[in-house]
Amino acid sequence: MSRCTRMVCLWVALSAVPSLAAQTPSPKEYADGGRRDPFVSLIAPKVAPNAPASSRPKPVVPGLGGLAISDVVVKGLVKSGTTLIALLQGPDGRTYMAKRQDRLQDGVVTRIESDGVVFTERAADAAGIVHTRDVRKALRVTTAGSGGQS
Repeated sequence: MSRCTRMVCLWVALSAVPSLAAQTPSPKEYADGGRRDPFVSLIAPKVAPNAPASSRPKPVVPGLGGLAISDVVVKGLVKSGTTLIALLQGPDGRTYMAKRQDRLQDGVVTRIESDGVVFTERAADAAGIVHTRDVRKALRVTTAGSGGQS
């Protein structure tokens, strides 16, 4: 190949580069081409596609609805007129006010009595059958000190 022919080939190759750059997609038009998105976390809970809905992870609900009955402690009771309101403390140390029929993650406040709170808990067994049971949590009385008079 002569030197002139090589220069023509080089000139043709270099002149084609701007047209290739114009054909590449812009970031808005990114086509994954069947590849994994590099910004999606690889750490995800594995759930079988045919698993029952009760075994799938539930989204976290803010407030009292995100707490399980087993996680709350009855810290106090407030009387507002004829209505009793329970002060429930979550595992994070926050205090929540609960009235009758308020929903928690796995149950409902059924009754608020002068010495505790009764919840109706819903739980599914291995066969997926939902069972309910009443759970009573007593009012936890804390004393300021043990230095009493004899």
